[in-house]
Order: sequence, then structure tokens, then C-alpha cells
Amino acid sequence: MALTAPFAAAANRASTAVRSVGQSVVLYAAIALVGLTGAGFLVAALYIWLAEVTSTLAAALLMGAGFLAIAGIALAIAIGRGRKKKRENQRAAANTALLASSVSLATTAIRIVSRVRGPLLLPAIAALAAGWYLSTTGHDDEDE
Repeated sequence: MALTAPFAAAANRASTAVRSVGQSVVLYAAIALVGLTGAGFLVAALYIWLAEVTSTLAAALLMGAGFLAIAGIALAIAIGRGRKKKRENQRAAANTALLASSVSLATTAIRIVSRVRGPLLLPAIAALAAGWYLSTTGHDDEDE
């Protein structure tokens, strides 16, 4: 009996959380439904007004063109955000690769410097510094 008490308490908390999330989802769905119904009536009122001012065909054409323009603008924004996100991901991947190569080079440098003594120490450090410099410069491909 004593072992089931923690599990019962956890299950009770989980069911309370699920119930709370379910109630929130129902509430937001109802709000969205009421909002979309209101927007639908506004579109209908706009059509009725345009039909009185112009002909019914012109009102339908104007509203169709307006909705297509809104959809085109939204699509352009979505495509722009997608490209920006892709560039950010590519930049992050390049930075990660650069960091990994720098760490690898640094650990190699530490191993070499710890083993080399005497007259070969300075040439080894210079070779490692040159390798690091060449691996971190000359890769500015961000103009895509």
C-alpha cells in the first residue's frame, strides 16, 4: 500500500494537468470559433456594402483580389522567414564545425607541446598557430 501512494499522487497530478490543458484547449477553440464567425460577418457586410456601391460582380472581384493580395503578402513573409531561418541554421552549423575543429586543434596542440622539448618547441607552436589561422579564415560564404 505504501508503494502505491507516490504513484497515485503523481497520477492525480497528471490527470489534473491534463484536465486543465483540455479545458484551456476547449476555451481557446470556442474563442477562435466566435472570432472567425465575427470575421465572416464582417466579410459579408463588406460584400453587401461593395455590392450596393458597385455591381455585385465588381464587389466579388474586388474582394477576391483583396484576399489574394493578403495571401500573397502572407506567403512572401513566410518564405522570407523560412530563408532567414535556413541561413541561421547554416551559420550555426558552420560555427559549430569551426568550434569543433578549433577544439580538436587545441587538444592536438596541447599533446604536441607536452611531448616536444628543446629546439623543436617553437617550430611546433608556429605550425600549430599557422594551422589554426588558416582553418579560421577565408570561409566567408554568407553571401548566398
